[in-house]
Amino acid sequence: MMIVPWIIWAIFRDRRNSARIFSAGLLMMVISEILDAFGVSYGKWAYPIKVIPLATVSFSFRLSVLPVFAMLLLQFKPQLNPFIKAIIFGGFGAYVGLPLLSMMDLYKKIDWSLTYSFIILFFMYLLAHWFSRRNS
Repeated sequence: MMIVPWIIWAIFRDRRNSARIFSAGLLMMVISEILDAFGVSYGKWAYPIKVIPLATVSFSFRLSVLPVFAMLLLQFKPQLNPFIKAIIFGGFGAYVGLPLLSMMDLYKKIDWSLTYSFIILFFMYLLAHWFSRRNS
C-alpha cells in the first residue's frame, strides 16, 4: 500500500501540472495525519497491529493511497464537477478503504461512524481541489 500508489502516480501523472497537483496531495497528507492523530488520541479508532514503530499502521493509507487517489482525481477529467469527484473520493475512502483495513485487522472503529469519515474525506478533497487551482 505504500509503494504501488506512487508507482501508479509516476506512470500516469501529468508532467506539466505535477508540482501543483503534488502540492495538493501533500496538503492532504498533512491534514490526514493531523486528523488521524486526533482520532486515535480521543479513542475514536485504533490500529491493533503495528508493523513499523510509527504512531499507526494506517501510515501507508494516509500517506500513499489517499493522496495518490486524490491527485489522480484532480488530474483526470478536470472539467468534471469537483463535488462529484469528492463524493467518489469520500465514498471510496470511507466505504471501501476503511472496511478493507478492518477486514485485514489493521483498523478498528471504536466510537466512530464511516459516514463521519465520508464527510471529512469529502471536504478534504474539495480543499485539495481548491488548493490545486491556485495560481500562487
